[in-house]
Amino acid sequence: MPSTASVATTSSRPPGPTTGVLGDLVGPVVRALGLAPARRHSGRPGRTHIEVRGVATPGERSTREDLVEELLAVPGVQGAVVNAVVGRVVVDHSPDVELARLVGVVEDVERRHGLDRAPADTSGKHPADVTPWSRQVLALGVDLAGLGLVGVERWLGLVPLTRSIPPLLTGTLSLLDAVPSSRSAAERTAGGATTESWFSLGSATLQALGRGPVGLVVDACYRVVRADEAAARTAAWTAWDARAPLATHAAEPLGPTQRPGSLPRGPVDVVGDASGATALAAFGTVAALVPERAAAVLLAGVPKAARWGREAYAAAAHRAVADLGVVSMDPAALRTADRVDMVVLGEGLADRLADAAATVGRVVVVDDDATAAAVVRLQAAGHGVALVSADDDEGLAVADVGIGLGAELPWSADLRCADADQARAVLLAVAGARAASWRAAVLALTGSAIGAPIAVTSSLVGLTGRTNAPVTLAALAALGVNTWAGRRSVGEGRIRPL
Repeated sequence: MPSTASVATTSSRPPGPTTGVLGDLVGPVVRALGLAPARRHSGRPGRTHIEVRGVATPGERSTREDLVEELLAVPGVQGAVVNAVVGRVVVDHSPDVELARLVGVVEDVERRHGLDRAPADTSGKHPADVTPWSRQVLALGVDLAGLGLVGVERWLGLVPLTRSIPPLLTGTLSLLDAVPSSRSAAERTAGGATTESWFSLGSATLQALGRGPVGLVVDACYRVVRADEAAARTAAWTAWDARAPLATHAAEPLGPTQRPGSLPRGPVDVVGDASGATALAAFGTVAALVPERAAAVLLAGVPKAARWGREAYAAAAHRAVADLGVVSMDPAALRTADRVDMVVLGEGLADRLADAAATVGRVVVVDDDATAAAVVRLQAAGHGVALVSADDDEGLAVADVGIGLGAELPWSADLRCADADQARAVLLAVAGARAASWRAAVLALTGSAIGAPIAVTSSLVGLTGRTNAPVTLAALAALGVNTWAGRRSVGEGRIRPL
């Protein structure tokens, strides 16, 4: 599990005396599949974090006040605060207070205020949420089961199941997952967490049933890197929460924020979309002329190395900064870092961080009370913008990478740093993202450039396997080199080995 803290989900009603353990085991799996809403909770002896629906709305102050009042009335509860930014109520209590009692209070208050049908948090962003870790471990289990199946087939001399899996199905799913525009469309329709769940598990299942051991091993390596990231985020959060006074969790809801325009496209986006369009065009042409080669042509064009390389760098960089104590509130932040070319600093931070910020791109120093306006202005001009601030919640919320700094640790930040050294490490990680994405994009193009001639000219016997080999090996190379780069991004000698 990601940490020693209790991290689980519950159904919408409190667990009974015989269902709590089963719920703790099954809940994360169900949640990883995206099958049902659940009420997240996490904590340690004496402190519990419980998801509350609807409290992020600025007009729900009465709900937050009633919730705290009701929880304080529970015998054994010593304190309670609502963090409206992350949608949790944090309760300090004696060890004999039952979770079911606390969840019951939360649900009663939600019903009284008409929030019981408000949507549950499905983002998986909160670092205490076990769902991202469970999702990757579940996919890893499918990969390992597939390797076992391949071994049994070969040992017993059975006809491989791989012959029954249409290569076109595997190629289509891989292309939809790897092409940034198609994946973004799926995320807008189904939500990011659900899309990630089904692509992860669908890809792992087809790998297990439809490809050889090399693809399964590579996919398993990818799942290990992603699971390690989730575990690191949870561990950093747990360590911080163990030291944090209850009052530091209190946070009012943020006002509405919207980026002025789209985030600039990075190397992975440009190459991924171009490769996807080329693969589809080539597939259509070849399908009309030589249908038996069409699926192989589609597989050759999958830009898997591009997406996996960016993911690998972000995951490893998250592990690196988490080892230093940085708390990551949004795992997407370092995945957009390859498009950041501007850093905004308030005058109070310029002396300490300007050199590290300069490794990212151009540094803009403004008055401490003008950072939010500077971020919006630069975004409107077409830049990707990172902001380092101790107290600008509005600016941190709208920035493409928001880095909070200081004892108060602003809740709107994507990455929360206790001191300047941690902030410098995050800036160095952001600085390495663009080069990592270029490496991944070049490797994706290389894999396709090698695979395409094979798809068109090679023998039809075993064609899809030979075509897919360079694409898979390019993805492995991107995974390996960018995992290494991400781990080293904050500086040698400061990183614990995996």
